[in-house]
Order: sequence, then C-alpha cells, then structure tokens
Amino acid sequence: MKEKEEIKRICREVIERIRPDEEERRKVKAVTDLIIAKINKKASEMGMEANAISVGSTARNTWISGEADIDIFIMFPVDVPEEDLKEKGLALAKSISDRYEERYASHPYIHAYFYDAEGRTEHEADLVPCFSVKNASALKSAVDRTPFHNEYVRKRIPGLEEEVLLLKQFLKSSGIYGSEQRRKGFSGYLCELLILKYSSFAELLRHASNWKHGERIDIEGRGKYKGEDPLIVIDPVDANRNVAAAVSLDSFCRLIDSARDFLACPDASFFALAKKKEMSRAEFVKRIKERGTELVMVLFEAPDEVEDILFPQLRKAESSIAKLIERNGFMVYRSDVSVEGNKAFLVFELLVWTLPQVKKHVGPPVTSKYHSEQFKSKYKPISFRKRIENGRYVVEVKRNYTDVVELLKNELRSCSLGKHVSESIDRGYEVLRNEELRFFEGLGSFFRDYFCVANSF
Repeated sequence: MKEKEEIKRICREVIERIRPDEEERRKVKAVTDLIIAKINKKASEMGMEANAISVGSTARNTWISGEADIDIFIMFPVDVPEEDLKEKGLALAKSISDRYEERYASHPYIHAYFYDAEGRTEHEADLVPCFSVKNASALKSAVDRTPFHNEYVRKRIPGLEEEVLLLKQFLKSSGIYGSEQRRKGFSGYLCELLILKYSSFAELLRHASNWKHGERIDIEGRGKYKGEDPLIVIDPVDANRNVAAAVSLDSFCRLIDSARDFLACPDASFFALAKKKEMSRAEFVKRIKERGTELVMVLFEAPDEVEDILFPQLRKAESSIAKLIERNGFMVYRSDVSVEGNKAFLVFELLVWTLPQVKKHVGPPVTSKYHSEQFKSKYKPISFRKRIENGRYVVEVKRNYTDVVELLKNELRSCSLGKHVSESIDRGYEVLRNEELRFFEGLGSFFRDYFCVANSF
C-alpha cells in the first residue's frame, strides 16, 4: 500500500510540472483556430474544395507543457487526383505561411511557423494534405487514417489525459519516446492506446513489467495483423496494422526494464530529462584509452534527406560495413550511427583492429579427392608452407589487410550502403580513429550517450 501511495504522490507532483495550464491551452487553441480559418478562407478564394481540421495531441489535450505539436490536416475529396492533392495542398499551405519548410514523410507536407494573435509567441505547425475518405479501409495514402485516429481517441480519452502525459514523460526520460527511425520508440498515438487499454499509467507499468516478446494488445478484438514484432498493438481503426511496428526490440525491453525499476523503487527521477553536458575531446580520449578498444569513425556529409529515409540507410550501411570488417578477421564490439548538423557518421568500436600478415586458410578433407586436387591446384603458386591438420589441408596465406582503417579506406564502397548514403560517400569521406576524431557540434552529446548506455548496468 505504501508503494502505491508513493507512486500516486510522485505522479501528482510530475503532473503539476508537465500539464499545460489553462493559459497555454487557450493560446494553442487560438493559434490552431487561426490557422484553420486561414486555410479554409484561402481554399475558398482559390476555388478549392478543401477544409482543415486539427488532429494529434493538441486536438486531444495530450501534449506536455511547452511541447505543443500543432497538426493540421487539409482534407480534399477522394476524387481529386493524387498529384493534384500534393500540388494544390502544398500551394494552399504555403499561401497562408510567411515562413515554412517543405518536408516529406509518406508524402510531402509543410512545416510552417505562425505567431499568435498578439504577434508575441511563435508556434510551429505541420500542414498535411490528405484525402477525406469515408473509412479507414478506403485509404488512398498512409496519412488518410490519421483523422480516424483522432476521432477514435478524442471520444475515449477524456479523463485520462494526465495518464497519457505521465507515460510520455516517462518514455522521454528513458529515451524511447518517438517513432521516428532515429529512435524507434513509442509514438504519441501508441501512448494514448496503451492508456486506453490499461486505464492508468501505473497499471500500464504493472502489465509492462511482465510483458513477453510478441505481447499482443487488441482493444477492439478485431485484429488481423500476423507479424512477429516485439510489441503488437492493433490499430482500432485498421485491423491489419500494428501501431507499435516502429518499436524496436531494445525500446520494448527498455520500457519493461524501466517499469520494473520504477515499481520496485518509485522516484521522480524516472520522469526527469537530464541535461547532459557534451563530452569533450579530452574526456573521449581518456575514456577510449581506459576501455582499451579502438574506435573508428566513417565521416561524411549528411545527405539532404529526412531522417526517416536517411536512418534506415545508415543502419543498412552500418550492418554491411560491420560484416566487411569481420569477414577480414577484425572484431566489432559495438557500432552505432548518427547525424549531427550537416555531418553523418558511422562508429565502430573494435576489440581487434590489427592483425598479423599470416592467415590460416582451411581447405577440404584430404579424403575428398576431387576437392583436394582443386585446392592444391589453386594454392600451388603460394610459397607459404602447406600442411595437413585434423584431416584437412591447411595453407598459410598473406592477408589483404592487417589494419582496419586501411580496409575501410579501400573497400568501403564495396558495401551495401543505400542510395543516398552511397552518393554522399562517393563525394568524399574520412576514416578516423581514436585521437584523430575532430569534435564538431553534437558529437560530444553522441558520445556522452554512447558511453553512458554502455555503462548503465
């Protein structure tokens, strides 16, 4: 009982800190209404049959104070051609924005900046064209289901908004809030569904502490999804979709672990967002020397692509390069990727990074006459000693590479890198080791997290 009361006390304390007050809610609503009115008025002036609606956390009162994400969907009739939707939708969004950026997810949208009526506070908003389909089974684009998400949650979430805020803050503190490819964590919509399922933040944690791989949640009981993801949460408006598909195994397990730790020893620190000082170059050199490993970085200009396109390619390159390294006899301990500013990089921490010239190559069994003859013919020109070991031919050959940096400098382009990463690397890249690393903005934060994660247990 004491633990339950302590959890309630902590949750009340956290909510007071992260819940938007009435003034903040009023301002966000006023700006949202202003944007919608501008879009609808401009659509009428331009002769477009389109109307704007508010979706997302600001429409459902589930945003954390100071982090209002205003999402406006511009609804077009389903008979509008897709190219016209993009062209007219973007033109409409741009026409009501003085400052904006064109971005791309499943299709293009506008990220715009607006001031409130007093012209004092700037707000950011995503303006997304979509089709006004009748139901989620008639989708013409991936974003068309979002209005149905909005309607489903909006009707059911009243009274549970604060529980959603607690979950979001808890996940943020654990570094697993957000479904983007950089993080592979829990989306806001997924958080809302989990609270709808378990009715409270604390009850969710109690269940999550016992989750197993393949945990399946189906609020409506109509799920048809057959995947094998770590967590499966059936989309109540689309029975074939897993809302938790973006959640990686590590993010899934980090929630389980954090839930267990919090329930065992409740503390407000589980909701804190630590402001970590960037690791200096001197700290990095000291840490890597203490570890006795070799850290090699492949550094290049970041391709001009949105992160959800770029990061899968970086991960693909990471995997392919790690295989190249290990095929050549070196040993990877850990690896990671990131983008900081205009720099993209892949990091490989190595247990073995230099090798002797000689390499042992094991051939076929001596008893296999055909393969033995082929093997002896192939290696006849080699001057190294041949021998028989455990019934097989063995030959000693000279390695192509004895240093991992030389390997990467010469063979990196033979790896599967992904289109945009490959194009950027073709324009030039560097392979740097340990003390050679030049610390640019953001790299210190990356290594602070990298080494903290390594030592967090």
